[in-house]
Amino acid sequence: MNSLFRKTLGTWLFLSLALIAFHVDADTLEDQVADISGELMCPVCEGQSVAESNAQLARDMRVIIKTKLLEGNTKEEIIDYFISSYGETILASPPPRGFSAILWLLPILSVLIGAAIILRTIHAYRVEEKK
Repeated sequence: MNSLFRKTLGTWLFLSLALIAFHVDADTLEDQVADISGELMCPVCEGQSVAESNAQLARDMRVIIKTKLLEGNTKEEIIDYFISSYGETILASPPPRGFSAILWLLPILSVLIGAAIILRTIHAYRVEEKK
C-alpha cells in the first residue's frame, strides 16, 4: 500500500509540474507576441500599434506572429517579414538612419543648446553682479 501511495503521489507531482511548465510556455509565447506586436504599427489604424488595435488586420497580424514564433522564427525574422510586406513605416520606432537620424538627435541637441543658453545667461548675470 505504501508503494501504491508513492506511485500515485509521484504521478500527480509529475502531472502538476508538466502543467505548470506548459502554462509558463504559453505565457511566454503570449508575452513574445505582445512584445513583437507592440513594435509594429497597425497599417489601418491611425497611431495604434498592432498590440493595441482591435482591427481585423491587427488580429490577423498577431496570429501570424504567434504562428511564426511556433515555427521557431526569431523576433528579428518576424519583424523583417513585416518590413518586407509593409515597408519600414510598419515599425513603431523607425531605425535611426537618414532623416530618422535627425529626428532621433533633435531632442538631444535641443537639450544641449538649452543648457548652453542657460549657463551663458547665468554666467553673464554673475559677471554683471561683480561690477
